Amino acid sequence: MLVYLTDIFTHLNELSISLQGSNKNVVIARVKLASFKAKIPLCLRNNEKGNLARFPSLEEVVEEHESLLPEVATTIRIHLEQLLYAFDGYFSAGNLEASDRWTRNPFLFQLSDMPDEDHFKKGIIDMQNDHAAKMEFEAKTLENFWASQVTRFPNISKKALTVLVPFATTYLCEVGFSTLLYVKSKFRNRLDAQHDMRIALSKKEPHIPDIIAKKQEQMSHS
Repeated sequence: MLVYLTDIFTHLNELSISLQGSNKNVVIARVKLASFKAKIPLCLRNNEKGNLARFPSLEEVVEEHESLLPEVATTIRIHLEQLLYAFDGYFSAGNLEASDRWTRNPFLFQLSDMPDEDHFKKGIIDMQNDHAAKMEFEAKTLENFWASQVTRFPNISKKALTVLVPFATTYLCEVGFSTLLYVKSKFRNRLDAQHDMRIALSKKEPHIPDIIAKKQEQMSHS
């Protein structure tokens, strides 16, 4: 069964990596989790048919020892059912489905899916009929788009940002700790690393010539 664990942890590791990154938001995380969760019943059905294509390492071993298949199939079924139950516990159905689906794409959102009493509906109608906003949506990232619409569509933009801005994972926190360990080593343990970390974590490229030009030349005292 160690071979099976190798395969299943490979899938879980791929899921974890897909959730990491500076441009990941809660909506993306929900979609990825929902997709992974939906594949578990598929694996269960394939397992009942003796199809181990989703577990290539295990499949290779079973091909050499076909007598192991019934026992392996039973063990896989039990584990996958437990895994599905664990996902339901950590990520309930309500959390996996974005309650405000229009935040992901307000222009493809079906207004019939939203009750007329929802006070955001009018703002979405206005946006869907704004061609300039649609062009900006196609040219910008989701977060940048909504941030740029706060002045024109304040109600729905602020609501969308409350969905998108919260950290989806601990990725950025982990990057910060890793940077701190690199900047503040045992040879620089008295360093106030605040400004150094800001530079290290920033995505902006410094314009070195301008920085040098603003610095006063140190004159020799000899």
